Amino acid sequence: MNKSMKWSAAVLAAGVLLGGANMTGGTSVHAAAAGKPALKQTVQPSVVLKYNGTTLKQQGKIVNGITMIPITVLRDSLGLPLSYNPGTKTYSVGSGTSKLNLELSEYGVTSNLNSYYIYSYGGNGVDLYESKNIDGHLYVPFKVLNDFMGFKGVWNSSLKSLDISKQTLNNINISSETITKTNKDASIVVHYPKVSGLPEDVQSKINDAFKKDAESFAAEGEKEAAHRDGTIEHTYDFIQTFVVNFNSEGVLSIVVDQYGYSGGAHGGTYREGWTFSLKDGKRLELGDLMKSSPDYKQKLDKLLKEKSKKDTFPDVSAGLKAKPDFYVKEGGIAIFYQQYEIAPYAAGLPTYTFGFSDLLPKGSDPFADFK
Repeated sequence: MNKSMKWSAAVLAAGVLLGGANMTGGTSVHAAAAGKPALKQTVQPSVVLKYNGTTLKQQGKIVNGITMIPITVLRDSLGLPLSYNPGTKTYSVGSGTSKLNLELSEYGVTSNLNSYYIYSYGGNGVDLYESKNIDGHLYVPFKVLNDFMGFKGVWNSSLKSLDISKQTLNNINISSETITKTNKDASIVVHYPKVSGLPEDVQSKINDAFKKDAESFAAEGEKEAAHRDGTIEHTYDFIQTFVVNFNSEGVLSIVVDQYGYSGGAHGGTYREGWTFSLKDGKRLELGDLMKSSPDYKQKLDKLLKEKSKKDTFPDVSAGLKAKPDFYVKEGGIAIFYQQYEIAPYAAGLPTYTFGFSDLLPKGSDPFADFK
């Protein structure tokens, strides 16, 4: 099966809860939520929150080791718009491709950005991106703000305080374009990014790459659906979503998930990391960021084998591929593998993160060539 038909299991994450201020009313059930691991929720004492050095009246909490921020802080102190849709039981905070949608159900809170469902399980089985309803109030993990919404924080362990501020982002705009080709055999909805605010020749290179890939996926979906016969009761589904993982230092890194269902027990995922230099529109490879560490391949290969064996399955020991799938995130990189590539379907898309400080010589800048 070619790349475009290795579809995305991201849709399986569609079962999480949300809230904000006090939440009342009914629930909304999503089919995939039942598979989430049930974990005992441990809430620790409050965290002092600051914004640009000023102490806020509201406080955060630490839940299962994760620092959680009241959604009302995002509205009242960080200045993000907050709305609620009673029909879908969904709170939305932020705007554009950084709008966080938190959907309430009996299973908890499902989080998505621009229809891209976010979830990341740590070694203890805790979803690092899961928002929480605590005593009728909605809390968002600070990690979501840091990884996707343009904020950073400084933790003071002695004071148990977190000082939040804005990240310095590239001066560009990222919007979402959509291709819809739904018919009696298939639902085809393809979201893809579009960049503006750069020189025309640079942004054309980037936008043409995203658009070409999106159109190819939609066309493959139509082709596949044309072969659907009457023995398959449900229509086929082809859905593409994306999330912005890094937008700073002259570099843009976006993850695109392509999901397809054409019968059987479940659909499938293909994930692709797209990383560009905003200086010239060049698509970057891992080696472009690791120039200051000639032995980065050996380092990563060793670390990946150790992490994959520890965090995925005991008999999995996956090293660095000749052309690794990766994306950039705040402070480092993430290496990922496709479904079934190194582990069973239940493992999803195994992903392993590494800080630049673990891979590069002290004081080196992976983005020096792109500023």
